[in-house]
Amino acid sequence: MTTTTESPPDPREIDRLVEQIMPILAGHHEAIQSGVLADLLSMWLAGHFIEGSAKKTAKLREQLLRDHMQLVRKLIPVNEAMILERTRKGSS
Repeated sequence: MTTTTESPPDPREIDRLVEQIMPILAGHHEAIQSGVLADLLSMWLAGHFIEGSAKKTAKLREQLLRDHMQLVRKLIPVNEAMILERTRKGSS
């Protein structure tokens, strides 16, 4: 199983990586963006396993996916507000 004992990540590091990735996905069809994000998410999940226990691995991955989707849902309004603000500024 992949585990870490490090402290939580610095949100600035997350922001920095997001800023690098956004231009790569920008302008592509939504199905392409979705496919890329799904592939990356599946790689992340595949990297988390409990050796010798398919059942425990499945349970771990379900929990990780549930937690991940909870975070995604929390970030939607935040990102929507940022996108709308950029749109307003761009149309001024």
